[in-house]
Amino acid sequence: MSEGKSEIENRNVSRLSNKESNKITKECIESALILLMEEKEYSNISISEIVKRAGVSRTAYYRNYESKEDVLKNLLYNLITDVTDAMDKFTYSTEKELYWKTLFITSKAHAKPFRILLKAGFGNTILEEITKHMVSNAKTEDVKDKYDMIFWSGAIYNVLVRWIQTGMVETEEQMVEICLYILENCV
Repeated sequence: MSEGKSEIENRNVSRLSNKESNKITKECIESALILLMEEKEYSNISISEIVKRAGVSRTAYYRNYESKEDVLKNLLYNLITDVTDAMDKFTYSTEKELYWKTLFITSKAHAKPFRILLKAGFGNTILEEITKHMVSNAKTEDVKDKYDMIFWSGAIYNVLVRWIQTGMVETEEQMVEICLYILENCV
């Protein structure tokens, strides 16, 4: 962030539609919260600090969120949706390598907020959001399919967390090899 400027000022926003303006407002609030979490404990961050850093009014904040937790959940939802939407472009059964590589490429792009959220103790919230998203994508209402998605969401979460927390030393290609090896040898 530029010294002394708010998130909204950094985006050089001119006249936009309400929908575009609202989206940018939310992004600024989310970015501001992540930036503040780099500097201090989540529990010590006030709404006033968030709106000041974001460059938005309290009214704009409360128009979009009820609490700091809502901001985090929306941020996580967007991060996870970004990752899973990118992965969904590939058919797992025929494009395994691309599927896994996309997971690591898109996760790497979001490593900073993931790392900050993990450091702040929100690992469980991340896992819950991943699980919720994967279970909602289960092919049927069959309980076995749901538990299959729960199983894989935990596996993916743990692999990603380890990779991100250890500084992503392994390349995306190496991570693909590791995951394919695990899958081939898990039966």
